Amino acid sequence: MEDTMNDQVAGELAAQGYSYIAAPDFGVPNATDSDFARLADEWNRLETDNYLQENATFRERRFGRFAYQPSTQTVVQLKHTPYFQAAGTNTYAGGIHRVVAPLTEQFAKDPLLSDLIKQDFDCFPTRSFDKSEWWYVACHLFRIIGRDGEEGEPTPEGVHRDDINYGAMHLMDRVNATGGLSRIHAEDHSIAAELCLKNRLDTLFWADEQVLHSVTPIRPSDTQRSAVRDILILGYTHSPNILEEEGTS
Repeated sequence: MEDTMNDQVAGELAAQGYSYIAAPDFGVPNATDSDFARLADEWNRLETDNYLQENATFRERRFGRFAYQPSTQTVVQLKHTPYFQAAGTNTYAGGIHRVVAPLTEQFAKDPLLSDLIKQDFDCFPTRSFDKSEWWYVACHLFRIIGRDGEEGEPTPEGVHRDDINYGAMHLMDRVNATGGLSRIHAEDHSIAAELCLKNRLDTLFWADEQVLHSVTPIRPSDTQRSAVRDILILGYTHSPNILEEEGTS
């Protein structure tokens, strides 16, 4: 199943810049539902995002950094640093070094996370790259919370790019939520595709240099309870000298 999925995603990314894989069709070798349930439990230990505007409280997060070498399938955790995006990339919170809570040691060392980093990479159309060269992998854990009176904004920056080569967005949980539509946009910001990640491991892959993306707000179906949308994003950037730059070679 994995080879078929890999070929499908790679072909669609090359042709249209995005690919959607529903949970039943997404696979990581030897991983079970209980393995992913263990991974998903980490979203109950995120910390408040302190960089939301107007004292908003709709987002919790953690962030980690890895390097990946395809030829050896080696995953190296990099030291934790503040998260930075240029102001031109993120008009909402760019241009500053954001101090984001690190991944817990348990999550960072979970073998399933390492396997997921490898599996996602295998879906990307990277044949033109030397497999011995390293890639930088940004690992983002987001919990978006929608409340009665406060929408949950998955992408408060609006239609955007992340300045990476490729990305994978995995739904880990969705509770009592309406909205949260993932959108792929053309250069003029028109909507090229719209879909909703509803089930654990529904996955959207995108080629960041080819398309832009956004996600609509979430709101609670039952206003007496919060809406929750838990997302894992892995962003890959070709970075042959990442270990030298990090001083870990």
